Amino acid sequence: MTADDQPQPLPKLSVIAREAGVSVATVSKALNGRSDVSAHTRRLVAEVLERRGYPRQRVKPARGSLVDVMLQGLDSVYALAILGGVEDAAWRLGVDLVVSAVVDRTKNGQPPSAWLDRIGARDSAGVLLVRTSPTATQRAWLADHGIPAVIVDPRRKPPREVPVVVSANRAGARAATEHLIGLGHERIAIVTGRPGVPCAAERLAGYREAMAAAGLPVDPRWEACGYFQTEGAMRATRELLAALPEPPTAVFACSDSMAVGVYQALGERGHRVPGDVSVVGYDDSWAAEHVTPALTTVRQPWPELGSAALTALLTGAPATRIELPTTLVTRSSTAPA
Repeated sequence: MTADDQPQPLPKLSVIAREAGVSVATVSKALNGRSDVSAHTRRLVAEVLERRGYPRQRVKPARGSLVDVMLQGLDSVYALAILGGVEDAAWRLGVDLVVSAVVDRTKNGQPPSAWLDRIGARDSAGVLLVRTSPTATQRAWLADHGIPAVIVDPRRKPPREVPVVVSANRAGARAATEHLIGLGHERIAIVTGRPGVPCAAERLAGYREAMAAAGLPVDPRWEACGYFQTEGAMRATRELLAALPEPPTAVFACSDSMAVGVYQALGERGHRVPGDVSVVGYDDSWAAEHVTPALTTVRQPWPELGSAALTALLTGAPATRIELPTTLVTRSSTAPA
């Protein structure tokens, strides 16, 4: 073997970090699948690693090398962002994905019965269920066949035996409300999501906690349900304004799409945002930056949810609940009372 045939040593992490434009610590975190590294940064690191000839980290699933991902459709930014995080983790962990987009016409948050046959036929290593939960019969089938499952952001209360990956909804809502309180607002209304959905209940609880901690009363008339819909939030805000002798000085909408409905209802009554009423949303979706004024909101770690869920699925993480932190993003829709 000549000197030219000798395998070249892999570059140090410092070289990878320099080419990716990040710190050595960040490269190490990306290699270890840490959730506090953004999907964009992980992708930069992965590109340098591949260019430099680093071997992909491979796990050894108990079954095949395919992982099934089930989403409630692919027509939302939310679903695509989570799928992007799953894809990044799949590259790092050396597995392939089978993506199923299922339209939940029953609105019960459960996958169809036929999916088990398809999973069994391809010897799936595991199942990621995004905003959907298996029935008791389906869970028993998965357990009998040794196929693990993880739920991402469940729409219904998840079964105890199935691990879930969620964002810190309660803490995020608390931070949004505390931001408004810090600006001097006291009459703070909330437009909540669909009843029965865990994240909606958690965000309402976070709002109430922040108000109570500040010693502020919560008038039941300040709480309106928008069902996570723009039209629903518009109707809820109209009703809220009509019922109150004085309008709130701030509104916390529990999703960005509902914040758009709040904007429209306030505009109909001649209220300016944020001159008359400050508004905070939740999600940090595309709309948050493109409405006028740009929306102060709580960023959900969507790609990180997908990455953490796949990592937990394949590494057998013992935790039954993995909660990732949210971030308050301040823009132009909030101002002092």
